[in-house]
Amino acid sequence: MPTVQVCLQWTAVVFNTFTLIIGSLAALAGVYELFYKLEEGSTDHLEVEKLLQFAIAGTLILAAIIGCFGAFLGSIKVLVVHLVFLLLLICAHIWKLAHYNETKLLDATEVFVMSIWMKELVHPGAMQRLQHTYECCGNKGSNDYKSLSMKVPKSCFHSKDGLIAVYPYVEGCMAAVKRAHLQLYRDERLVHAGLMGYEIVGIILTITLCCQLTNKMRRYNY
Repeated sequence: MPTVQVCLQWTAVVFNTFTLIIGSLAALAGVYELFYKLEEGSTDHLEVEKLLQFAIAGTLILAAIIGCFGAFLGSIKVLVVHLVFLLLLICAHIWKLAHYNETKLLDATEVFVMSIWMKELVHPGAMQRLQHTYECCGNKGSNDYKSLSMKVPKSCFHSKDGLIAVYPYVEGCMAAVKRAHLQLYRDERLVHAGLMGYEIVGIILTITLCCQLTNKMRRYNY
């Protein structure tokens, strides 16, 4: 029958394996978002916080690898290093949550959309990718084109299987992009809060395993 220590060790190994998967997914999500922003052309309002996302993902992967080795080898020293990394991650999540500012994000998004719209007035077609992605039209609506005696572009019309809608999208890109970016921002905040709770569970598990290993060493010393 397996001892409590063995059960804790294998639980920690499984837990850190999941942590490794989560860290890898977080890194891939960060890379995808970066490429998406580069393609969209909105990298101007990417800030230091985004770089922290990659740092958190990398630290999570490293912490998972160290935690697996520490649990498998039953090494208290390695597990202590693992604990330090988990504490650093929690501090990073707290910093991220403390610096969330929806107003700042919306202001940056407004500047981004307005800059694309100004380019559209000089070089028609600049809004094409934005309008197709967010299913929107113009800055505030299709009337933006009509009021300037400009032809409403095809990207303003929903199309499927070669069929194009009769009427353009009602919503303007300013509102559509703001809503999409804000939702993504709020989802990211929930992810950070969830990861922080997950890491606290990891800390509790690691401390419990360390205590079990310490008691075993004391029994051997006696």
